[in-house]
Amino acid sequence: MSRPPEQGTPLTRGVDHLAIVSDDMPLAMDFYTRVLGFRLVHARRVPYEQDRWQPPYDNLRHYFFDMGNDSLFAIFEYPKGLPSQNRDHVGGMQHVAFHVPAEKFDAMIERVKACGVHVIGPVPLGGRFWSAYFLDPFGVRLEIATSRTETPMSNVESVRQTEEEARAELETLFSDPKEVEKWLRHMPLKEKSGSEPDFTTMPA
Repeated sequence: MSRPPEQGTPLTRGVDHLAIVSDDMPLAMDFYTRVLGFRLVHARRVPYEQDRWQPPYDNLRHYFFDMGNDSLFAIFEYPKGLPSQNRDHVGGMQHVAFHVPAEKFDAMIERVKACGVHVIGPVPLGGRFWSAYFLDPFGVRLEIATSRTETPMSNVESVRQTEEEARAELETLFSDPKEVEKWLRHMPLKEKSGSEPDFTTMPA
């Protein structure tokens, strides 16, 4: 079994850039700037370099967009005619969730709908989570998520569990009690309180 990471501040700050694949860069540019309000910040071609798992095509377009909070959204343009990825296969990217502040959440949903995109939601998912779902032109499942709590809290803080909640789930994963205790020791658990929201239902 793998050893859980040492407790403390992660060495990473968050997402530097997230890259998806399209086969039509103008269509991708239009969707992500017009519908989601991203901003194109860098346009380049990428040479093929086999030794670092680059895409197996030379001179591909690789464009970067500002998606907020100093994070980048990148798009590779692959040749047309390739099969589409199945997001529900192991190793696939199931979906991308973008955080939207609560005060802008409803307006963001209306913006997406006004662009002619079918939206499911908003849907309450338990605890602080409210989400809405839609697809980009290439079938990538997108989510916009927000926090609707009376007391503002960070994303990480909002998903902390009590020991009882975490233990109940971990015991379904590990038959060895020592494994359960090992992982519990490395989780930032919260004290149980009747006034705190229920986080047993998480976004999918």
